[in-house]
Amino acid sequence: MNPTVSTRNAERRVLLVSHDPASPPTSGADLRNYRNAEATTEFGPVCLVSVRPRTVEAADPSIRIEALSIEGEARSGSIGWWRIRAEHRISRAALTRLEALVRDFRPDTVLVEGIGLFKLLRPLRALTRQLILDMHNVESDLAGQLRRADAKRPAMATITPSLGIRRLERKTLALVDRVWVCSGQDRERLMALSRCTVPIDVVPNGIPHAGHSPETLPAEPGPGNGFPVILFIGHLGYPPNVDAVERLAGSILPRIRQALPAATLVLAGRSPKPAVRALAGLPGVELVEDPETVAPLLSGAHLSIMPLAAGGGTRIKILEAMAWGVPVIATPLAAEGLDLTDNEELLLSDTDEGLADMAVELCLDADRRARQRIRAHQAVWARFSPRAIRNAVRAGLGLDEAGA
Repeated sequence: MNPTVSTRNAERRVLLVSHDPASPPTSGADLRNYRNAEATTEFGPVCLVSVRPRTVEAADPSIRIEALSIEGEARSGSIGWWRIRAEHRISRAALTRLEALVRDFRPDTVLVEGIGLFKLLRPLRALTRQLILDMHNVESDLAGQLRRADAKRPAMATITPSLGIRRLERKTLALVDRVWVCSGQDRERLMALSRCTVPIDVVPNGIPHAGHSPETLPAEPGPGNGFPVILFIGHLGYPPNVDAVERLAGSILPRIRQALPAATLVLAGRSPKPAVRALAGLPGVELVEDPETVAPLLSGAHLSIMPLAAGGGTRIKILEAMAWGVPVIATPLAAEGLDLTDNEELLLSDTDEGLADMAVELCLDADRRARQRIRAHQAVWARFSPRAIRNAVRAGLGLDEAGA
């Protein structure tokens, strides 16, 4: 290793590198990246840099926001003549800007988002004392899920797992000092994947927009807009989410409406595919495209159903719903890694019929619904609050270890 600076006990300067801009955070990866940046500010200066151009100024003045690309600039050669489908293209101009930024910011730690940025790891290895990989998903496991789901569901047919993902993960683990994962399950998968002795830290996803979420359980919304209002929030161009909302609108909601005719399904998120937009023409289905804020949607929802058949990491949308006191019904895979208690903090079923039946039963039992809202709200604020995430980030930076 060839460190440019020594680590100081007083603070830890951290540079976080992502592919897409994480500010403003709206869903999935950018929520995790920005949350990690916010948590890391407690330990020293933070710079959040994206490979792609940024279009919005940072909302938090304590975080320095940079980009390695400029909108409209001429295309330059990329790093490396060959890459697998799981890797992002990174231009030589972007690498030059990153190297200059590292020399200017002088980070003690560089945190890189996922194996898609593999081509940046070797250049960064020589420029920083500590190099950390944040694996939002164990991509080889996710690719296997998508391959299996692809054979079953048309909405997943655009996904073809790239060959060599597992090999790329092994190469990546050999280059970094630590790895962050979202859950204990992902940690076990990664340990089985490689014989490397690199530390693997669980830094869970936290409650998104926690500063604007109610720490005191809010009252359940009344039936003024119909009952129940069922909410699904997520990136509506992501194939697993497209599959989930098609199941919700086409199979689960009609079953619920047989018992509860006023039931409404609200689909909210960015970049909806045409197949998702078409669902808004179905009875009881509404689409909210690219909402500026999801707070009004969460405060008006009676229920959230998440019938995911594939996915990696942990589902931020579950934490967000529970933080607002919205009861969650989901597939076991959707709740994987969160260690929530079935039949107490949420309800789980693998089938559309089971999910619909659970929704009807919960809506008809106000006492049970109240108990679930209380338990879920308490659970997420205890385990996924900003304080809990800061503690996990501190450990993930190695600050709890002797001599850190």
